[in-house]
Amino acid sequence: MDLPKIYPITPETETFEKLLTQITSLASNNLSVFQYRRKNLDEFQVKQELDLLEPIISEFNISLIINSYHGSSLISRFSGLHLNGIDLKHSKGRPVEKNKFFGISCHNEEDIKKAEFLEADYIFLSPVNKTSSHQNQNPLGWKQFSELAQETKLPVYALGGLGKEDLSEAEENGAYGIAGISKFWSY
Repeated sequence: MDLPKIYPITPETETFEKLLTQITSLASNNLSVFQYRRKNLDEFQVKQELDLLEPIISEFNISLIINSYHGSSLISRFSGLHLNGIDLKHSKGRPVEKNKFFGISCHNEEDIKKAEFLEADYIFLSPVNKTSSHQNQNPLGWKQFSELAQETKLPVYALGGLGKEDLSEAEENGAYGIAGISKFWSY
């Protein structure tokens, strides 16, 4: 499985039309994977969006990873699953086949060890910096991020308050790549 260095996560507040425009634009700039995470939508709206996205991602050969917030019933139609921190706590085994992407959001050494046990393909380690979406979480900073990233052989994505311009610094601190929401949907 080819993991990208830049891994976008869908913004919650964008209209579907704007998201579609951004996916099309990013596809022309080699977008190969993104995570679908739209917590602001109800189940029916999510299904509608995914039905509309399916032919587009197929046309552009883009892998769509479903965030576990949306449940596991959608996984079979798409390229993989990304467990959020809450679902990580309840997981007992790898919930998807080996031919699908499987990622996990981690915040500490305990989460990383569990991700290894569950045979994740990659992890998000966050938040590196303070973010508006997780205001109650203390940021790791690069020093702690680097120490935690060195604890695993899994590819680690830096997440939290970063932009695409932070890729070099992230790599210098042990990251495989960077992931993000707000600063990742334009070129």
